Amino acid sequence: MPTLIDWSPAVDPSDVVRHTRDALAAGFAVVLPGDCGYLALWRPGASVELPAPAVLAWGPDDAAARGLSVPPAARRLMFRAWPAPLVVEVPSPTGFARLRYPEHPLFDMVIPAVADLGPVLVADTGDATASAAVARLGDAVGFAVSAGERAVQRPTVVRTTNPPASSPCAAGADPGWQIVEPGAFPEAEIERLAARIVLFVCTGNTCRSPLAEALAKKVLADRLGCTADELPGRGFWVLSAGVAAYGGGPASPESVAIAAEFGADLRDHASRPVNPQLLLAADDVIAMTRSHVYALATRYPDMGPGPRLLCGDEDLDDPIGASEEVYRACARTIVRHLDRFLPEWVGS
Repeated sequence: MPTLIDWSPAVDPSDVVRHTRDALAAGFAVVLPGDCGYLALWRPGASVELPAPAVLAWGPDDAAARGLSVPPAARRLMFRAWPAPLVVEVPSPTGFARLRYPEHPLFDMVIPAVADLGPVLVADTGDATASAAVARLGDAVGFAVSAGERAVQRPTVVRTTNPPASSPCAAGADPGWQIVEPGAFPEAEIERLAARIVLFVCTGNTCRSPLAEALAKKVLADRLGCTADELPGRGFWVLSAGVAAYGGGPASPESVAIAAEFGADLRDHASRPVNPQLLLAADDVIAMTRSHVYALATRYPDMGPGPRLLCGDEDLDDPIGASEEVYRACARTIVRHLDRFLPEWVGS
């Protein structure tokens, strides 16, 4: 009979980690509570019969360290969505490899503790109780943790692919992912979390960066033949923030008016301050001036991608308090420089 522990906050988690590691090292399977019922963990070579196992993974860097190709959409989903009832498939020499990080407090402790054992496979057993999972797997189980009855559901399986070599970042034509097995993780969330996040940054997030956000949405939507609201489904999430912004403020009236002249909509804009979460999630951080780049680098070192200037090596002057003609010139400058980024974002 395998060792069985009833999980509760009073249980010493180090005992669970130790028993899990010992059982896996000895060639046995381990049954743990997960986000879709109970899961089984085992090392390759163990006698476990469950369909479509995945590799237990901590995140995109862990997957890359195993020699796997991690496409941009996979990296975003692993970073932004995990832990979750979500299996991410990435290209491998033999087709596609499945990666999984279940949503349960135990896995935050177990995954790093067994990383040195090599690949550990994980699969959902389809069982609501630990005892049912143990009965299904029989003598293959060396250790199990029971957390009572759990709802059984299927994880969503998403297959990710690298952008075409001829257009390295052509995410607009192909978001780089598709759902191959629908499940508990909703498609709308995958669409949102797998999108390329472009973050424009200025000072107060009421003039330049909102205008850049709105105009970028317009330019991207026109290039991709969709509406601005449909951009996340085409692989883009365009945002803006300020290094000295207060949350919830509207865009300046001049910005709203000039955006409308260019076919963009800023009426519902609400300012937001830059924060570590935004920077870490972003794929592109585009600042209006060198002072914004400096502020980001000093306040948030090594958080997210290195900020770039919208205008190449020049600052974009703040139009606040100026005439609509100054705002109009600012918008024209933004659109001209957005054209430099489009080949990177959607290909030539």
